[in-house]
Amino acid sequence: MKRLRRALTVLVLGFPFTLASSTALAVSTPNYTIANVGAYGGEPSIVSDTQGVLYDTTPSGGTITYRSNNGGTSWTQVTTADPNSGDDCLATDQANSVYLCNLAGSEGVAPLQADVWKSVNHGASWTHGEGAIPQTCGTSCSPFGVDRDWVAASILPPATQTSQAEVVLMYHDFYGPSQIWVNISHDGGATFGPPQEVLASPGVTPGAVTGTVVAQGYTLCNTVPAGVGIAPPGTPHAGRIFVAWIAADLAQNATGCNVSMLQSFHTLWISYSDDNGTTWTPQQAFDAGIGHDSSTPFAGFTLDNQGNPYFGFAINANSNPATCSAESTVGTVQSDTSCEYDMYVIWSSDGGRTWDGGGGLIPGSAKTAYRVNPPSETGTHFFPAIAAGDPGKVDVAYLRTNEILPTDAFGKADPGGCAGPNAPGNPPTYPPTCSWNLYAAQSLNLSAGTAGATWAVTQITKTPMHVGDICNLGIACLAPSSNRNLLDFIQEALDPKGCAHIAYADDNTVNKLRAANQTAGPCIVTRH
Repeated sequence: MKRLRRALTVLVLGFPFTLASSTALAVSTPNYTIANVGAYGGEPSIVSDTQGVLYDTTPSGGTITYRSNNGGTSWTQVTTADPNSGDDCLATDQANSVYLCNLAGSEGVAPLQADVWKSVNHGASWTHGEGAIPQTCGTSCSPFGVDRDWVAASILPPATQTSQAEVVLMYHDFYGPSQIWVNISHDGGATFGPPQEVLASPGVTPGAVTGTVVAQGYTLCNTVPAGVGIAPPGTPHAGRIFVAWIAADLAQNATGCNVSMLQSFHTLWISYSDDNGTTWTPQQAFDAGIGHDSSTPFAGFTLDNQGNPYFGFAINANSNPATCSAESTVGTVQSDTSCEYDMYVIWSSDGGRTWDGGGGLIPGSAKTAYRVNPPSETGTHFFPAIAAGDPGKVDVAYLRTNEILPTDAFGKADPGGCAGPNAPGNPPTYPPTCSWNLYAAQSLNLSAGTAGATWAVTQITKTPMHVGDICNLGIACLAPSSNRNLLDFIQEALDPKGCAHIAYADDNTVNKLRAANQTAGPCIVTRH
């Protein structure tokens, strides 16, 4: 994400771990092999089609995209849809067409617009999805500009062809108050309707648990889009469109809409539509409390094969912001594991209405989340990614360093906090320069609840794939201490068997775009 809003200026086999002493050890641990994909590029997006063909794209130097026909072992570059690039994403439909979103504005004269490109021949050629005013303002055609776009596509009965697919482009605005928007296509991505705000006067949906006013109060002025999905055909909520984002709270909104990202993003949200985007039902998924920040810099979002939504997110959920800030200043935070960012998951088994059994302050929201990494895996966990197969079966990925990142009184990571005490402008109390490795974790039994689910954790990279700071402030990151080499995320996808593939950038050992491909251990799809 080129602009992350509202932030503070400020293979080796692993071992199966549990969340608490009362839970049983996971049965087995997945193994991964690493493959070079192509030239170095940050924040890669990865997706699989129904035949297991993988696609991986990075916005470094245009929409550079690669394809693998052998489970990620080797990769071939395909045609570049757009020589200009910005925030990108990938999706496929049931006919194995590929959709690529791109924040470049090169298909019109309006600035900061998102485009959707489609390929029906595995990336050999691409066609552009026209917006409400063709050749003027790109696919999005938003008067408020666009930031952090995502795309989803599905062929929903009675449609049978890719030319009839429903395609949803989701983003938040750049110049306005950071609202969540969609543009929807009903002709396979050839043309898209005008921008629709998902919190603007949605219809009263039977069973809705959160009203627009409540959702708007939390999300006004500060959002980070997490993703979009469409529940697949033949599932209980077939055709349901989900959009997901993270936000702050009413009290912080009162300080104004800050491009500098002053707020901490401690609330996670979805809104869903069962009538092709005509009406929307917002729902809070989780609230970690003021002073706890999930913008590290993104939260991951996905659907399982029955159309249930999941978030994967890293957050300093157990910290006392004032205490951790004071300890960060004097250099004692390394001994206080309550200050660390850990990896968490939440999910809904009923299509988004209720999260982890409810119990949160807002009806339907989760009271507690699943902690993924065990207490013994201390340090800082950033860049969450998530993929789900059968309900209750999930794979997550993240980056981890042994160091506990310094934070401020708002619960935000200090800029340059992982660059080391000798970096320009950094105090001598900062921790040593951080070395980051790629990790993956798997649970096959989220249905056992947050106290009963078990996790198998794998450290994938033997040598750090990144050394230094990982800035979570988007374009507010300032060199040289605030390193943004990786840009803003990694991503994970499942092939048709439910085996995991993780796209990430390595700027330390090989300076390449890479993929970690699951080669052993449980895959998480049994319903083909």
